[in-house]
Amino acid sequence: MRSLAVALLVVAAVAPAANAANPVARSRASGCAALDRVLAEVARADIAAERKWDALRTRAEVTAYQGELREKFAAAIGGFPERTPLNSKVMGSVRRDRYLVEKILFESRPNHHVTANLFLPDAPEFKPPYPAILVPCGHGNAGKLDSHYQRAGVIGAKAGFAVLVYDPIDQGERRQIPGFFNVGGHVNVGYRAYLLGWGTAQFRIWDGMRAVDYLQSRVDVDGANVGVMGNSGGGTLSAYLFAMDERIKAGCPSCYITSVRRLAEDWGPQDCEQIVNGQL
Repeated sequence: MRSLAVALLVVAAVAPAANAANPVARSRASGCAALDRVLAEVARADIAAERKWDALRTRAEVTAYQGELREKFAAAIGGFPERTPLNSKVMGSVRRDRYLVEKILFESRPNHHVTANLFLPDAPEFKPPYPAILVPCGHGNAGKLDSHYQRAGVIGAKAGFAVLVYDPIDQGERRQIPGFFNVGGHVNVGYRAYLLGWGTAQFRIWDGMRAVDYLQSRVDVDGANVGVMGNSGGGTLSAYLFAMDERIKAGCPSCYITSVRRLAEDWGPQDCEQIVNGQL
Protein backbone atom coordinates (compact mmCIF):
# COMPACT_ATOMS: atom_id res chain seq x y z
CA MET A 1 0.00 0.00 0.00
CA ARG A 2 2.99 2.35 0.50
CA SER A 3 3.83 2.00 -3.18
CA LEU A 4 0.17 2.55 -4.03
CA ALA A 5 0.14 5.82 -2.10
CA VAL A 6 3.22 7.09 -3.94
CA ALA A 7 1.85 5.91 -7.29
CA LEU A 8 -1.39 7.80 -6.67
CA LEU A 9 0.54 11.00 -6.02
CA VAL A 10 2.53 10.55 -9.21
CA VAL A 11 -0.39 9.74 -11.49
CA ALA A 12 -2.35 12.71 -10.11
CA ALA A 13 -0.20 14.99 -12.25
CA VAL A 14 -1.13 13.22 -15.50
CA ALA A 15 -4.66 12.01 -14.82
CA PRO A 16 -7.28 13.61 -17.12
CA ALA A 17 -10.63 14.97 -16.00
CA ALA A 18 -13.24 12.38 -15.05
CA ASN A 19 -15.16 11.06 -18.02
CA ALA A 20 -16.65 7.82 -16.79
CA ALA A 21 -18.62 6.49 -13.85
CA ASN A 22 -15.90 4.19 -12.54
CA PRO A 23 -12.12 4.39 -12.17
CA VAL A 24 -11.35 1.43 -14.42
CA ALA A 25 -13.29 2.88 -17.36
CA ARG A 26 -11.70 6.28 -16.76
CA SER A 27 -8.16 4.89 -16.73
CA ARG A 28 -8.74 2.92 -19.93
CA ALA A 29 -9.88 6.12 -21.59
CA SER A 30 -6.57 7.70 -20.57
CA GLY A 31 -4.62 5.03 -22.45
CA CYS A 32 -2.34 4.45 -19.46
CA ALA A 33 -2.08 0.81 -18.39
CA ALA A 34 -0.27 1.64 -15.12
CA LEU A 35 -2.99 4.10 -14.17
CA ASP A 36 -5.57 1.45 -15.03
CA ARG A 37 -3.98 -1.02 -12.62
CA VAL A 38 -3.60 1.49 -9.78
CA LEU A 39 -7.18 2.75 -9.99
CA ALA A 40 -8.54 -0.79 -10.24
CA GLU A 41 -6.66 -1.65 -7.04
CA VAL A 42 -8.09 1.44 -5.36
CA ALA A 43 -11.60 0.44 -6.42
CA ARG A 44 -11.24 -3.11 -5.09
CA ALA A 45 -9.83 -1.91 -1.75
CA ASP A 46 -12.52 0.76 -1.38
CA ILE A 47 -15.32 -1.71 -2.05
CA ALA A 48 -13.82 -4.16 0.45
CA ALA A 49 -13.65 -1.41 3.09
CA GLU A 50 -17.31 -0.51 2.52
CA ARG A 51 -18.34 -4.15 2.87
CA LYS A 52 -16.47 -4.45 6.15
CA TRP A 53 -18.41 -1.49 7.55
CA ASP A 54 -21.70 -2.88 6.20
CA ALA A 55 -21.08 -6.16 8.04
CA LEU A 56 -21.06 -4.44 11.45
CA ARG A 57 -24.31 -4.98 13.32
CA THR A 58 -23.96 -3.73 16.91
CA ARG A 59 -22.68 -0.63 18.70
CA ALA A 60 -19.96 -2.74 20.31
CA GLU A 61 -18.76 -3.95 16.90
CA VAL A 62 -18.66 -0.41 15.55
CA THR A 63 -16.77 0.91 18.60
CA ALA A 64 -14.22 -1.91 18.42
CA TYR A 65 -13.67 -1.36 14.70
CA GLN A 66 -13.27 2.38 15.21
CA GLY A 67 -10.57 1.70 17.80
CA GLU A 68 -8.79 -0.67 15.44
CA LEU A 69 -8.87 1.87 12.61
CA ARG A 70 -7.68 4.66 14.92
CA GLU A 71 -4.63 2.61 15.94
CA LYS A 72 -3.82 1.67 12.34
CA PHE A 73 -4.19 5.28 11.18
CA ALA A 74 -1.87 6.60 13.88
CA ALA A 75 0.72 3.93 13.03
CA ALA A 76 0.46 4.68 9.30
CA ILE A 77 1.40 8.34 9.80
CA GLY A 78 4.28 7.53 12.15
CA GLY A 79 2.55 8.01 15.49
CA PHE A 80 2.52 11.21 17.53
CA PRO A 81 5.33 12.83 19.53
CA GLU A 82 5.30 13.49 23.26
CA ARG A 83 3.59 16.61 24.49
CA THR A 84 6.05 19.40 25.15
CA PRO A 85 5.52 22.92 26.58
CA LEU A 86 3.31 25.07 24.36
CA ASN A 87 5.22 28.26 25.26
CA SER A 88 2.11 30.13 24.17
CA LYS A 89 2.02 33.90 23.79
CA VAL A 90 -0.60 36.52 23.02
CA MET A 91 1.22 38.73 20.53
CA GLY A 92 -1.47 41.41 20.34
CA SER A 93 -5.20 42.00 20.20
CA VAL A 94 -7.78 43.87 18.13
CA ARG A 95 -11.16 44.94 19.50
CA ARG A 96 -14.12 45.01 17.13
CA ASP A 97 -17.89 45.36 17.44
CA ARG A 98 -19.01 42.65 19.91
CA TYR A 99 -15.86 40.54 19.58
CA LEU A 100 -12.14 40.59 20.33
CA VAL A 101 -9.34 39.01 18.26
CA GLU A 102 -6.16 37.84 19.97
CA LYS A 103 -3.03 37.02 17.93
CA ILE A 104 -1.74 33.70 19.28
CA LEU A 105 1.59 31.92 18.93
CA PHE A 106 2.35 28.47 20.39
CA GLU A 107 4.71 25.56 19.76
CA SER A 108 3.04 22.29 18.80
CA ARG A 109 6.48 20.66 19.17
CA PRO A 110 9.80 22.28 20.12
CA ASN A 111 10.53 25.27 17.86
CA HIS A 112 7.61 24.32 15.56
CA HIS A 113 5.46 27.44 15.86
CA VAL A 114 1.74 27.63 15.12
CA THR A 115 0.18 31.02 14.35
CA ALA A 116 -3.49 31.54 15.14
CA ASN A 117 -6.25 34.05 15.72
CA LEU A 118 -8.54 33.57 18.71
CA PHE A 119 -11.95 35.23 18.29
CA LEU A 120 -13.63 35.89 21.65
CA PRO A 121 -17.10 37.23 22.51
CA ASP A 122 -17.11 40.83 23.70
CA ALA A 123 -20.75 41.37 24.52
CA PRO A 124 -22.49 41.51 27.93
CA GLU A 125 -24.80 38.56 27.24
CA PHE A 126 -21.89 36.11 27.02
CA LYS A 127 -19.84 35.18 30.07
CA PRO A 128 -16.71 33.04 30.24
CA PRO A 129 -15.80 30.25 30.16
CA TYR A 130 -16.90 30.05 26.52
CA PRO A 131 -17.48 26.83 24.58
CA ALA A 132 -14.85 26.60 21.85
CA ILE A 133 -14.61 25.85 18.14
CA LEU A 134 -11.36 24.90 16.45
CA VAL A 135 -11.08 25.91 12.78
CA PRO A 136 -8.27 24.34 10.72
CA CYS A 137 -7.99 26.32 7.49
CA GLY A 138 -8.49 24.86 4.04
CA HIS A 139 -6.03 25.31 1.22
CA GLY A 140 -5.19 28.88 0.36
CA ASN A 141 -2.06 30.98 0.56
CA ALA A 142 -3.57 33.42 3.08
CA GLY A 143 -4.34 30.79 5.73
CA LYS A 144 -6.22 32.26 8.67
CA LEU A 145 -6.34 35.68 6.98
CA ASP A 146 -8.65 34.36 4.27
CA SER A 147 -11.96 36.21 4.52
CA HIS A 148 -13.95 32.95 4.77
CA TYR A 149 -12.13 31.82 7.90
CA GLN A 150 -12.19 35.31 9.39
CA ARG A 151 -15.94 35.29 8.85
CA ALA A 152 -16.25 31.93 10.63
CA GLY A 153 -14.42 33.39 13.62
CA VAL A 154 -16.57 36.51 13.71
CA ILE A 155 -19.87 34.61 13.43
CA GLY A 156 -18.79 32.17 16.14
CA ALA A 157 -17.63 34.86 18.56
CA LYS A 158 -20.84 36.87 18.08
CA ALA A 159 -22.77 33.69 18.95
CA GLY A 160 -20.87 33.22 22.21
CA PHE A 161 -18.05 30.84 21.17
CA ALA A 162 -14.29 31.14 21.47
CA VAL A 163 -13.08 30.36 17.93
CA LEU A 164 -9.45 29.45 17.27
CA VAL A 165 -8.48 29.73 13.58
CA TYR A 166 -4.93 28.55 12.92
CA ASP A 167 -2.54 28.45 9.97
CA PRO A 168 -1.60 25.10 8.43
CA ILE A 169 2.05 24.47 7.59
CA ASP A 170 3.13 26.34 4.46
CA GLN A 171 0.17 28.72 4.56
CA GLY A 172 -0.40 32.15 6.03
CA GLU A 173 2.43 33.03 8.41
CA ARG A 174 3.92 29.52 8.32
CA ARG A 175 5.65 29.43 4.94
CA GLN A 176 8.84 27.41 5.25
CA ILE A 177 10.70 27.29 1.90
CA PRO A 178 10.54 30.04 -0.75
CA GLY A 179 8.58 28.81 -3.76
CA PHE A 180 6.88 25.99 -1.86
CA PHE A 181 3.62 26.97 -0.19
CA ASN A 182 0.03 25.79 0.11
CA VAL A 183 -0.40 22.43 -1.70
CA GLY A 184 3.16 22.54 -3.06
CA GLY A 185 4.50 22.97 0.46
CA HIS A 186 2.42 20.09 1.79
CA VAL A 187 3.66 17.80 -0.97
CA ASN A 188 7.26 18.94 -0.44
CA VAL A 189 7.00 17.95 3.23
CA GLY A 190 5.04 14.80 2.36
CA TYR A 191 7.59 13.18 0.06
CA ARG A 192 10.27 13.55 2.72
CA ALA A 193 7.96 12.27 5.44
CA TYR A 194 7.17 9.11 3.42
CA LEU A 195 10.89 8.25 3.33
CA LEU A 196 10.94 8.27 7.15
CA GLY A 197 7.76 6.24 7.57
CA TRP A 198 5.75 9.31 8.51
CA GLY A 199 2.94 11.23 6.84
CA THR A 200 2.18 14.93 6.50
CA ALA A 201 -1.08 14.19 8.31
CA GLN A 202 0.95 13.55 11.48
CA PHE A 203 2.16 17.17 11.56
CA ARG A 204 -1.22 18.58 10.60
CA ILE A 205 -3.18 16.54 13.16
CA TRP A 206 -0.67 17.19 15.93
CA ASP A 207 -0.95 20.94 15.34
CA GLY A 208 -4.72 20.58 15.83
CA MET A 209 -4.41 18.44 18.96
CA ARG A 210 -2.02 20.94 20.51
CA ALA A 211 -4.46 23.71 19.55
CA VAL A 212 -7.04 21.87 21.70
CA ASP A 213 -4.43 21.77 24.47
CA TYR A 214 -4.07 25.54 24.13
CA LEU A 215 -7.82 26.11 24.31
CA GLN A 216 -8.03 23.94 27.42
CA SER A 217 -5.20 25.90 29.04
CA ARG A 218 -7.24 29.12 29.07
CA VAL A 219 -9.44 30.02 32.02
CA ASP A 220 -11.89 31.85 29.73
CA VAL A 221 -12.54 28.71 27.63
CA ASP A 222 -14.74 25.74 28.58
CA GLY A 223 -12.27 22.99 27.73
CA ALA A 224 -14.90 20.29 28.18
CA ASN A 225 -16.94 21.70 25.27
CA VAL A 226 -14.74 21.87 22.18
CA GLY A 227 -15.88 21.32 18.60
CA VAL A 228 -14.11 21.42 15.25
CA MET A 229 -15.23 22.63 11.83
CA GLY A 230 -13.42 23.16 8.56
CA ASN A 231 -13.78 23.41 4.81
CA SER A 232 -11.88 21.70 1.96
CA GLY A 233 -8.45 20.76 3.37
CA GLY A 234 -9.77 22.04 6.68
CA GLY A 235 -12.65 19.60 6.26
CA THR A 236 -10.11 16.81 5.94
CA LEU A 237 -8.44 17.96 9.15
CA SER A 238 -11.80 18.33 10.90
CA ALA A 239 -12.57 14.68 10.13
CA TYR A 240 -9.11 13.54 11.22
CA LEU A 241 -9.24 15.50 14.48
CA PHE A 242 -12.76 14.40 15.34
CA ALA A 243 -11.73 10.77 14.80
CA MET A 244 -8.39 10.95 16.62
CA ASP A 245 -9.00 13.32 19.56
CA GLU A 246 -11.78 12.18 21.87
CA ARG A 247 -11.81 15.53 23.68
CA ILE A 248 -13.59 17.02 20.66
CA LYS A 249 -17.33 16.71 21.25
CA ALA A 250 -18.68 17.71 17.82
CA GLY A 251 -17.25 17.70 14.29
CA CYS A 252 -18.48 19.47 11.17
CA PRO A 253 -16.31 18.79 8.10
CA SER A 254 -17.41 20.54 4.91
CA CYS A 255 -16.54 20.05 1.22
CA TYR A 256 -14.47 16.96 1.94
CA ILE A 257 -16.27 13.71 2.82
CA THR A 258 -16.21 11.20 -0.03
CA SER A 259 -15.00 7.71 -0.82
CA VAL A 260 -11.42 7.16 -1.98
CA ARG A 261 -12.86 5.44 -5.05
CA ARG A 262 -14.89 8.49 -5.99
CA LEU A 263 -11.96 10.81 -5.31
CA ALA A 264 -9.73 8.75 -7.61
CA GLU A 265 -12.22 8.72 -10.47
CA ASP A 266 -13.05 12.42 -10.23
CA TRP A 267 -10.50 14.95 -8.92
CA GLY A 268 -7.73 12.44 -8.42
CA PRO A 269 -5.39 12.26 -5.42
CA GLN A 270 -4.36 15.51 -3.82
CA ASP A 271 -1.68 16.59 -1.37
CA CYS A 272 0.11 14.25 0.99
CA GLU A 273 -1.94 14.56 4.18
CA GLN A 274 -4.92 13.24 2.19
CA ILE A 275 -3.07 10.14 0.99
CA VAL A 276 -2.29 7.91 3.97
CA ASN A 277 -0.35 4.66 3.64
CA GLY A 278 -2.72 1.69 3.79
CA GLN A 279 -5.74 3.90 4.41
CA LEU A 280 -8.10 1.34 2.88
